[in-house]
Amino acid sequence: MNVIVNTTRIKVPTENRQELFQTIFPLLEPIRSEQGCRAFGCYVDVVDENSAVLISEWETEEALERYLCSPDCAVLFGAISILAGPSGVDFNLLRYVDQNETGQRARRLIPGKE
Repeated sequence: MNVIVNTTRIKVPTENRQELFQTIFPLLEPIRSEQGCRAFGCYVDVVDENSAVLISEWETEEALERYLCSPDCAVLFGAISILAGPSGVDFNLLRYVDQNETGQRARRLIPGKE
């Protein structure tokens, strides 16, 4: 099955970090419940707690587009824009990924998982 992966890297000033994560946290479940959303998470860098990445997986381009036009997305990116500023955000849409093929490749890289 193919999936569309979206990543958003965020670098937030220390003084805005808590407010940003307090805004993101309550949005996670509603976004995960969006039709066509396979996964949505926010991950903080273990070395730099002011850096995080949002990773989402979508079944179709249409599902991703609906999310990008949703009120939850508007709140999320509004908060990111205000608290991290435009230079603190890097939005990427990754190509379609065949999960079976990717999983097979990854297993070949892990000793004993061939």
